[in-house]
Amino acid sequence: MQQANTLRSLALSISRIDSMRSAEAGQALRSRMTTITPLDAPSHSQRTSPVVRTISRVSDKERYVPEFLRLRNALEREILLQCNCSDALIDFAKSGCSAEDKCVSSYLIDQGFLDASVFYWGISGKLNIRYAADGSLSAIAPISDKLKPFETEGILFVPALDLNQKVVFAAAPLGHQLEAFERALGYFDEATSKIVVVTPGYQKALTVTTASSNALAQDDLSMSAVHRFMPSQRKLLTVSPIFFLGTIGFAFDVFYWALFILLTLSLGAIGLLRIASFFTYSDKQDFAVPELEKWPHYTVLVPLYKESAICRQLVDALDALDYPKEALDVIFLVEQDDELTQKNLRKLLRKSMRMIILPPGKPQTKPRALSVGLAATKGEFVTVFDAEDRPEPQQLKKAICQFALEGHDVACLQAALSIDHAKEGWLVRQFAFEYAALFDVFLPFLSRKNLLLPLGGTSNHFRVSALRKVGGWDPFNVTEDADLAVRFARQGFRTRTLNSSTYEEAPLTLKAWLHQRTRWHKGWIQTLAVHLRSPRLTYKQLGAKNFALLLLTFFGGMLCLWAAPLTALMFAEVLWGVHQSGLQAFDAFSIYALFCFLFGLGGTVVTVLQGSAKRGFRPRGWEIASIPLYWVLGCIASYKALFEFIVRPHYWRKTEHGIVRHRGKIKDAEGA
Repeated sequence: MQQANTLRSLALSISRIDSMRSAEAGQALRSRMTTITPLDAPSHSQRTSPVVRTISRVSDKERYVPEFLRLRNALEREILLQCNCSDALIDFAKSGCSAEDKCVSSYLIDQGFLDASVFYWGISGKLNIRYAADGSLSAIAPISDKLKPFETEGILFVPALDLNQKVVFAAAPLGHQLEAFERALGYFDEATSKIVVVTPGYQKALTVTTASSNALAQDDLSMSAVHRFMPSQRKLLTVSPIFFLGTIGFAFDVFYWALFILLTLSLGAIGLLRIASFFTYSDKQDFAVPELEKWPHYTVLVPLYKESAICRQLVDALDALDYPKEALDVIFLVEQDDELTQKNLRKLLRKSMRMIILPPGKPQTKPRALSVGLAATKGEFVTVFDAEDRPEPQQLKKAICQFALEGHDVACLQAALSIDHAKEGWLVRQFAFEYAALFDVFLPFLSRKNLLLPLGGTSNHFRVSALRKVGGWDPFNVTEDADLAVRFARQGFRTRTLNSSTYEEAPLTLKAWLHQRTRWHKGWIQTLAVHLRSPRLTYKQLGAKNFALLLLTFFGGMLCLWAAPLTALMFAEVLWGVHQSGLQAFDAFSIYALFCFLFGLGGTVVTVLQGSAKRGFRPRGWEIASIPLYWVLGCIASYKALFEFIVRPHYWRKTEHGIVRHRGKIKDAEGA
């Protein structure tokens, strides 16, 4: 009862979030260029500039009225006539324009009398300059210091790539800016061929996409995975092969046993942590969600790519969210070339849902789409769902309540992910066991102990101000959730688990599973490479416990997978010795290695049993005994990830969804 009263009292302050704007909101974009209007801003608000407003401001008395305005925008009128707009229609538009806004073409476009593409195609013909249709340009990322958006005569020029992968500068002058645009073209001389005309809406999308994709790299290059290694790391890697070969050549035994000791320590430590999470497991019931008259604005980001088969299920699941529609903003982020998903989704959109089309560009990753979505976020809270997700209906309300109870240093809440079709075969069952152990047992343990908590890629609920403060998602890291968790911890923010479930679809085939796991492991390598660029600084920011957990989770976990063949070889050697000479083959080190392996396996088994009991999976004995075989598959994926990290670091392996025939019903967290 006391907790409910606390929630109700805190709700009064939460309900005022919609009327406030964080001082940090959008600061990353503002620091890189002039103020960018939000992606969702209505087009009529752009009449003074296509995507920017000049920083310097003057009073109405001091405002200079250009001569071409007094001449009633002759060039704009001429182009409108070429676009089959009659004199009567132009005069009507003039009468409808405000006293300060003399942009007749914008008024006609806003009112539906004129198509924007027709008008800007007319500008290109009149001024003998190229016109780029919507979708024909690609956003540039990473953007160099010598290639940035610039402004001339009050008109913004945004760098992009055309269909021939040549750099062009996209401009979208409004009607009353055409004379100024014509003067600006004279400044470029032979470079005029690089100028293209686009519609204001498309230029806005290019601008925000470019700025969002480059946000983290431009703010702090050392925190982005845009480069595999920094110069200091490359120097170390140049020397390391010499040291490695020298060690093998002159002290192979020392190297062999040192590696094996490191491996067994990692496996044993991970096992001990999992055993600790088993013995401290708590399944307390969640608090009751109070009835509030007003809930804060909540944004839901849903990145999609080639997900046409699952659109209806996704829209139904999100429409079932128990949250006021007037306070909810569901944004589907769809790639430009994914026309089938766009077509299917456009038919299904409901109240509080909208779709943003992302201009093509590299890297074409989920975090790139999320970065664009962050620029369109209007509220103080934002969450991410994947295409196959079916969240518990009250998940958003529970997140708001927990944020209210936690301190402002809690930046993120991670809901539990669960596989709801765990009867599809051995591989899906093992995936379901893994998720149950991780999200229902191990992550809540890390949350209770205030330790570094690796995030899942979906059902993360964020404070927008904290998310923007750490730079948002890194478009160049293919496991963006793990990297973001470390950056939160380095900036002093905490992450907690949320007692709410989101039901997911596991890969059905071994090929799909390997693709997904390869991407995850490659992202872990990227995350480790980024945050060990300055180990001393990372240690200082994380503290001893979290720094050790970082090394154990990413480096230790990957080392165990990479060294699986060595582990098998060592155990085969021990078993052969037992066969030859009995128990005398067990020396002190063999016993130590066996205990470490048993701790690692035992920690996995007990958390699997605990998590599966909560989810009602009931694993059979042979499924538990085959867990090491599941690790072997992870070993294969880890080697593929290492290879891709070297040759294709930013390549996103797509996981196919929507092929499961029967999925379980959504349950409340209390009954999950």
